[in-house]
Amino acid sequence: MKVKDSGMPEEIYWNSLFDVDGIIEWLALPGEAAKIVEIGCGYGTFTVPLAKQSASEIYTFDIEPSMIEVAQRNAQEAGLSNITFELRDVLEQGTGLESDSVDMVLLFNILHFREKRSFLEEAARILKDGGTVAIIHWRKDIATPRGPAINTRPDNAQILSASEDLMLDYGGNSKILEPYHWGIQLVKGVTAINRIRVD
Repeated sequence: MKVKDSGMPEEIYWNSLFDVDGIIEWLALPGEAAKIVEIGCGYGTFTVPLAKQSASEIYTFDIEPSMIEVAQRNAQEAGLSNITFELRDVLEQGTGLESDSVDMVLLFNILHFREKRSFLEEAARILKDGGTVAIIHWRKDIATPRGPAINTRPDNAQILSASEDLMLDYGGNSKILEPYHWGIQLVKGVTAINRIRVD
């Protein structure tokens, strides 16, 4: 099932809307032998830089054949071999990965719809104990050049509500990711600390 308002603009313009290096730094990538899952690879905006900076295995999914094609081409041009691409409707089919098998799941700009819990459930299922789901989305406190309708963009409280009873706990790692995004990280199996809203 295609996520509402998920149409993509031209690649160079799209990539310019993120501080990719800053977001990757915020992720605090797991160790070299880690497995990272990205749901919705798009052009490979994060896939390729992540694979360059880490020897981790990266499994990335997208529902759009054209996005998989472009992201694969970008990875090949960068000489990368640590990415597995799969054309898959994760919302309908899940990832197909084993439970408790990955160290980090990335959910970037895809939780602006009412079935957001389905993605969070799949992330919780495949994460190892102590693994992290990292979420970024368009800010709703400022005007942005792209993004879904303001009233559909999730905030901290909505993410925490959607993740109730999934063993995904918030330890305070939530911040504005300039210029247009914000992020929150939830850790599987760790007691929640100070569930507060983003400033």
